Amino acid sequence: MTTKHQPPLRLGIIGCGGIMRGAHLPGWKSAGNIEIVAACDSNPDTLARFAAEFGIAHTTTDYRELATRTDIDVIDIATPNRLHTPAALAALNSGKHVLCEKPLATTTAEVRALAAAALKADRLLMTAQHMRWTPMGVACRRWVEAGNLGQVYHARIHALRRNWLPGAPTFIDDSLSGGGPCMDIGVHALDLGMWLMGNPTPVRVSGTTRVNFAKGDRIPGAWGEWDRDRFTVEDFASGFVHFDNGATMVIESSWLQHQKEREDFSAQLFGDQASLHWPSGEFQTAVNRVLVDGRLDQVEGLPPAHSGEIHAFVDAIRNGKPSPVPVAETLKVISILEAIVESGKTGREVRLDHSAGKSLGATP
Repeated sequence: MTTKHQPPLRLGIIGCGGIMRGAHLPGWKSAGNIEIVAACDSNPDTLARFAAEFGIAHTTTDYRELATRTDIDVIDIATPNRLHTPAALAALNSGKHVLCEKPLATTTAEVRALAAAALKADRLLMTAQHMRWTPMGVACRRWVEAGNLGQVYHARIHALRRNWLPGAPTFIDDSLSGGGPCMDIGVHALDLGMWLMGNPTPVRVSGTTRVNFAKGDRIPGAWGEWDRDRFTVEDFASGFVHFDNGATMVIESSWLQHQKEREDFSAQLFGDQASLHWPSGEFQTAVNRVLVDGRLDQVEGLPPAHSGEIHAFVDAIRNGKPSPVPVAETLKVISILEAIVESGKTGREVRLDHSAGKSLGATP
């Protein structure tokens, strides 16, 4: 990463909660030659504590005020999901580079609007999909790129928790979150799986969304209680995806369900040369008609994943590189999640436009 003889990259922060404090800020601080200019949060107390702890002189509760500051180059957004799009649009329209927590947006229409704004402003836009920078994620990607997996024809994607339901309204109130586990944690495993598959284009999706346990008290929450009356999202979602290259995918996502594992974030890919499981790194193949099982070694010496994604973003800004997580890839991910929700509501398969991932509506 080139920083010598370059001016500091001036950072504005929108959203001063736990993910910014514990994951993003360490990445910015370790990127080198970063100046934190201003911070924004809708909660004045949270904002004041954050600014005092990290020595940030300029604060505001209005993201539009921060976005229009002329002394900021890049803005990092970590707000509730529904606020991602207006904050990112304000930043891009003011000529700022934007890093935004996942999901970038909760609809494909919003993703396309953000992509257009980034193109018009000639600025980088990146979704913070940090699992691409995990040691085993990097190892799996390198193994796949070396041709070991061959042509992928099917994938299984899991983002499943036994009793880890986040109780804050920003997760369980659809007006703030834009979805339940499908958007919250499903986006992580789906993005990782799509990345390992080479980001094929989804063309047809059927899905189911349900509330199985969140309205009752049969399964206790590991993170405490939540407001049942305010719970307006699903606690389980599943989908079946067809891609333009003939491959298929099954995806399952849940916050609450009876299962052995407390958490199962995984992607299993089946290719004509081998199969591969993330995050275990286990693979299965055959050599000279002899069945072979193995396990990849994770890549050592990498920074924490959140720091890795931020370092890559900073490097792209400073050296004129494309976004490390291209918006076109994010569009495919969101189009699948959006279609699962739509199919769950209509009970019908949803066809997607090949060129833009745009929903054409449920088919009879």
